[in-house]
Amino acid sequence: MQINSKKRLNSNISYAGGLTKPMITDIRNTDVSKIQNYLAKNNINSDFQNNKLLAWSVVKVFEFIKELQNTFKLKLGYPSNIMVKDTKTLNIPNLEFTYGFCNLVPCRIHKASGEITPAKTIIFNKDFPWDKINEISDFDFYVAKNTTTDFFLEFVFHEFSHIFHENHLLDKFSINNVLKKLFSLTDPNNIQIYRQKYGRLVENNLCKYARKEPLDLIACDMSGRLINNLDRDSIRPISNPLENSPYEKLFSLKNFFNKKPQIDRLIKHIFDGETKILNNID
Repeated sequence: MQINSKKRLNSNISYAGGLTKPMITDIRNTDVSKIQNYLAKNNINSDFQNNKLLAWSVVKVFEFIKELQNTFKLKLGYPSNIMVKDTKTLNIPNLEFTYGFCNLVPCRIHKASGEITPAKTIIFNKDFPWDKINEISDFDFYVAKNTTTDFFLEFVFHEFSHIFHENHLLDKFSINNVLKKLFSLTDPNNIQIYRQKYGRLVENNLCKYARKEPLDLIACDMSGRLINNLDRDSIRPISNPLENSPYEKLFSLKNFFNKKPQIDRLIKHIFDGETKILNNID
């Protein structure tokens, strides 16, 4: 996920992104190694480079998802790896203004190494101005229209949502078919079709970033639903965020009896990896 503008932050913003003084105190007292050990016990390998904000943010989202799954019997899953990296060491362009990104397919992304970065790996930008996350969250929502909420944890929810999408595909298809679907969803021609046909639709219903590519449609929409169903102070679930959504198992059956909005149908098809539908969802 990337900042939509390099411009100076607007000084008239209220900075109500949700990072409160009690949270800041909690973050300052965070033991990063303890969080990394806790995540390891839950089969998530992590290295936060001693970034207390990122470690605290990730574990809060992890615990939210864990409670959400246990309470509402959802099957979302978790990332396998969460890392903090200097993006200048990676062989991927235009990462300077990125919060982070999600690597969905095993590949070599390090400039000076043949190391394979596994699938379902979330990488956060070490040099991002994390000390201004409240201001940036408000700017991205109110000014740049780049996010679906102004909550400062949206960047974590966004990357986790990419993982939920891949886990969903792995539940439905073989690994080889999932790879084909991911390559198809990131194919430049399909992305261009998506932007031309549905760019205005997704921007009007979600945010500007959702029009970037089909995978970000899912990440923007799902992260917004998750955040809008949590208590922002306790970061705990209020209700089931996937109820009556395109991610619900009975969505297609309900669609048969009750016509769903075009944006919901598009989300459902992309979530299921049906790229052919990009040519005909009207």
